[in-house]
Amino acid sequence: MGSTGEPDRKRRHFSSISPMAAMAKKQPFSQSSEDKKLDTAVLQFQNQKLVQKLEAQKVEYSALVNKFSQLKEKQQPNNSILKSVHKSWELLVTDLEACSTCTRESSIGQDIGRLSITEDGVSSSFEEAFLSRLVETGATETSSANDCLNSTEEHKENASEKIKNILCADRQKESCGLVAEVKNLRLALSDLHLKHKSHARELQSCRDINAKNKAELKRLKGELESAVSELEESNLKMATLKAERDATKGTFFPVLNLGSKPVPGDRARDKQKNLQEMESALKELQDEASSRLLKLKGLHDERITILQQLSNLQDSLKNVKCISSSQAYRLLRDQLEKSKSEVFQYQALYEKLQVERDNLSLRENELNVKNDLVDLFRRSSAVVDSRIADLGIEIQRQINERHVIETKLEEASGELGRKEIIAEFKALVSSFPEAMGNMQRQLSTYKEATSDIHSLRADVQSLSTVLDRKVKECENLSTRSKNQVAEIQKLQSVVQDLKESDLELKLILEMYRFESTDSRDVMEAKDLEYKAWAQVQSLKSFLDEQNLELRVKTANEAEAISQRLATTEADIADLRQRLEASKRDISRLSDVLKSKNEENEAYLSEIEVHKLKEEKFQNSSTLENTQKRLVDVRKSSNQARESLEDSQSKVGRSRAALLELQIELERERFDKRRIEEELEVARRKVSRLRAQTEGSSIVEKLQQELKEYREIVKCSICLERPKEVDVPCLFYGSGVTCLLWETFIILLNLFITDIVEGILIIDMYYVYLSKMKGMLLLMEA
Repeated sequence: MGSTGEPDRKRRHFSSISPMAAMAKKQPFSQSSEDKKLDTAVLQFQNQKLVQKLEAQKVEYSALVNKFSQLKEKQQPNNSILKSVHKSWELLVTDLEACSTCTRESSIGQDIGRLSITEDGVSSSFEEAFLSRLVETGATETSSANDCLNSTEEHKENASEKIKNILCADRQKESCGLVAEVKNLRLALSDLHLKHKSHARELQSCRDINAKNKAELKRLKGELESAVSELEESNLKMATLKAERDATKGTFFPVLNLGSKPVPGDRARDKQKNLQEMESALKELQDEASSRLLKLKGLHDERITILQQLSNLQDSLKNVKCISSSQAYRLLRDQLEKSKSEVFQYQALYEKLQVERDNLSLRENELNVKNDLVDLFRRSSAVVDSRIADLGIEIQRQINERHVIETKLEEASGELGRKEIIAEFKALVSSFPEAMGNMQRQLSTYKEATSDIHSLRADVQSLSTVLDRKVKECENLSTRSKNQVAEIQKLQSVVQDLKESDLELKLILEMYRFESTDSRDVMEAKDLEYKAWAQVQSLKSFLDEQNLELRVKTANEAEAISQRLATTEADIADLRQRLEASKRDISRLSDVLKSKNEENEAYLSEIEVHKLKEEKFQNSSTLENTQKRLVDVRKSSNQARESLEDSQSKVGRSRAALLELQIELERERFDKRRIEEELEVARRKVSRLRAQTEGSSIVEKLQQELKEYREIVKCSICLERPKEVDVPCLFYGSGVTCLLWETFIILLNLFITDIVEGILIIDMYYVYLSKMKGMLLLMEA
């Protein structure tokens, strides 16, 4: 009896506290304590994350402030450069106005001088014609009159030559000076245009960087405020949880010690160790599951916010008002307007310069024509002078012959040998026809020489006209090439500006997209942005290098063309010298010709006048053709611009359609993901419910069987105490039955303890049932 005291006490304690009640009491306390521990751990983890984010954002904020200050420092010299550029631009405008006024005054003075020169030439030509007629009719009978006329004409020719030389030198100097000034002005304008473009690009890049920095500062401020609010909320939650934990520390939860009979110490210790390990493993698993659930919730919330931000961004992208009211769009629009105004200004300047150039070319042509006319008048005056001199010499010779014949006649009349003189006179008369034949032969040779001279003159004039045409064609081609190169450069600049605007818009869109992502990817996004900016800058430098190479090439080509023009001018000068030499030879040969030169020269003058008219007509036709070609080129450029605008509009429409399709695809994907997540949640719930229903059904079956076994084990007499207490009373002599009853009760107690501690497995359950059934059968037997 003494040996059974301790198990009796244990049994009574077990009977006084049922296992189901113990489980019911143990579960809520353990769940509440575990939830509080999980909440504190999660809040601590969140606080650590928020502190890390705050530190990272502070570092980023300081870096951005430093960048902003550096950009301001960099922008200060740009402002000074802009001021100097504006001042130089104003000075250039004033210089251009002064040059335009000077050119106008000089052109007016040149026109007046030309009118006076033409009047003097006309009057001199009339006087020379009058004098030549007088000489032909024989009004001047004495040599004194001829000498006076020659002297006056020589004085006039010398004075006119001096005046013409002075005027030509002045015109050449003025034209050279004007050409040099125009070239310098063009170079200065091109340099200023390039500087203006570079400074405008630098300013635009600085503005874009400032806008981006401001947006980043605003975003970081918002994130700081949100992080501070989250920290305050987490601190409040931590304080409440700490207070609850301190309040729950004082409560004591009783631990049930269930068992049937004394078991060896090693087995009990092993069971306790296993139980402790299982509890620790369960707690760790529960902690991991709770942390994962919290992470999943956080990720789900972040995903929802990101999707909302994406939807907002898509709506804002779709809204034309938002796009048009955005700062980037306004900046681009202002830049386009400025560039358009600058393009119009430069076009107006270019047109003005082209008009001035055309005027200069027309003036040069007029000067060349007038110089040719002066040369013709000089030639005609030289020929007339030579004819007058020849006629004077012939008249003097004839007068001398007359005097000789008179003296001979006087001598012959005084002499006696008249017959001999008459014979000599007859011999002289008979020799006259031979001399006349010789003279006619010489005249025929001279006529042939004159025809050869006329053919040579015609060849020289045709060659000169061909040379002039080729020179004009070269000039026209050079002007066309320059105009086309300028138009191509303008179109290339427009295309480059459009590409840069597209790149900037893409970068802005990427900035907005990266702003909507998690804070974890902010550093990566910034690195990508810096890389993109570096690539853009490298591309810009590459484009600048290409532009410089193109400029160098164009400069080299211009130098080559100028060298070619110089060589052609030298060739033209050589040809002119040859022409002058040939003209001198012609003048020498024309001195020999006495008759029929006036008619030939009249014909030549008429032919030259006709040729001049034809050249003028050809020049006017070439000008009309060039104007028509210019109109065609402008039309083609306008058509190209229209095609570019149409292609850009088509590209914009296709991009909008692509964006809409992408948005629809993302929505469909998002809906699919939501449906899949809901399906997974429903499957998990179904599996949990199934597990709960199966567990509840197993527990109910076990409870029913336990009740049955308890009813079997209870005493049939008192119906209160178990049979193990009355074993010695019921079985007095049989020790076997007592042992069976004891083993049966031990098995039953082990079974109950396993159920209470939650260690029972289904296989063990069936093993216990089979053993207990066998024991009951043995007891009944």
